[in-house]
Amino acid sequence: MFFGQPGSGVLPMARAFAQFLNCENPQAEDSCGACGSCRRATKMEHPDIHFVYPIVKGAGIKDPTSVDYIREWRKLFVDNPYASLNNWVDFISTGDAKNKQGIIPTEEAQKIIHKINLKAFEGKFKVIIIWMPEKMHPNAANALLKSLEEPTQDTLFILASEARDQLLSTIVSRTQLVKLQLLQEEEVAERIMNDYEMGRAEALDIARLADGNFADAMEMAEHDKGSGSHEEAFINWMRLCFSPLKTMDKLLSWVDGMAAENKEHQKQFLGASLRVLRECLIVNLADGPLVKLEATQRVAIQKFLPFVNVNNIDAFSTELSEASYHLERNASTKILFLDLSLKISRILQIK
Repeated sequence: MFFGQPGSGVLPMARAFAQFLNCENPQAEDSCGACGSCRRATKMEHPDIHFVYPIVKGAGIKDPTSVDYIREWRKLFVDNPYASLNNWVDFISTGDAKNKQGIIPTEEAQKIIHKINLKAFEGKFKVIIIWMPEKMHPNAANALLKSLEEPTQDTLFILASEARDQLLSTIVSRTQLVKLQLLQEEEVAERIMNDYEMGRAEALDIARLADGNFADAMEMAEHDKGSGSHEEAFINWMRLCFSPLKTMDKLLSWVDGMAAENKEHQKQFLGASLRVLRECLIVNLADGPLVKLEATQRVAIQKFLPFVNVNNIDAFSTELSEASYHLERNASTKILFLDLSLKISRILQIK
């Protein structure tokens, strides 16, 4: 099991390991990347490397499993191996399924058991990569226990988890654990510069905000959310929250606009707001090397700094975190953001 925080690259690592295992000309520390097996693995088309991942029900498919979404899976993850679960669920969701959560259903277990009982088609190993195993239905997880403990000959299970603590202890105990650390800011910035043709200062800004989460860094770079934009959006929201009775029309308009965004954008905004609050508190208390703000960002938050202190930071953090929690569970976005704005109005008055 490769495990780590979101954005640490558990899925890319699982894919790279599976590719190495079946490489026709393995090098000392990596696959060759050029043989037929590696080329197929890179495109996620290797017949002996199988992927299991959360899916959504309600898309017109009866008892769907991972194989029903394999085309969409390849389309998203070949180009964006660090895509998040929210990216994936949003990518495959339509109509009534748009607000549903991803899950690895009970039916998936029987499909996996069937696959591991087949002979390898061309590779040395049959590899089952389970992405986000914490999303397995309890019945599916329990059905796989024996297969995980005693897999068939030349069969390997590779689990890629971003929430190991949510897994059944019986699953964790059957795996060899490999923890992945978040990337360093310089590593993230260098990749952002190369992939998005971005200047070093802006790339470093995104890397600092992402705090090692490469998936978040790509989201920010993709949507041009670099220097200052998160701070400005957050401060504009805080202005509306400060005296809601005076700004109610504008606040309601802001809520409508936020509710019209997709869930991934909403979650990203809440996460960015938490980061801005963290930086404000550090500027107030330390104002040293721990501060991850450029000069332009400091200007954006300067007038807001007096409203963040040790007496209200817990309340800020709690309300934003709870909003993100309820957003994940399909709360009404209009009610959620209006309620959150009114709660923040009260928090801003805490001296």
